[in-house]
Amino acid sequence: MVQDGTSRDYDLPPVAPFHNEGKTVAGWVMFWGVCLGAVVVAVGMIMWEMWVLAVGAALLVLALVVSGVLSVMGMGQPRNRENPPQGGEHNWYS
Repeated sequence: MVQDGTSRDYDLPPVAPFHNEGKTVAGWVMFWGVCLGAVVVAVGMIMWEMWVLAVGAALLVLALVVSGVLSVMGMGQPRNRENPPQGGEHNWYS
């Protein structure tokens, strides 16, 4: 059998990806919140102070919660609610 280069074993997504590349308010809040929380946790481990570790962990959790709330408020990646993937289809941009 001769391969002419037209055969493929993958499917292209049904629509083009969003042009914002995930750079949304919710994404940036999560990024900087997790960075700040990780730095505070690292300083707490160096100082060996439990309260600093707890503050860092609280910052991490707060960043996740605030980012989730912002995403629900519409400041995150848009969702395709009119045409959700059907059974067996892969949700490319969820």
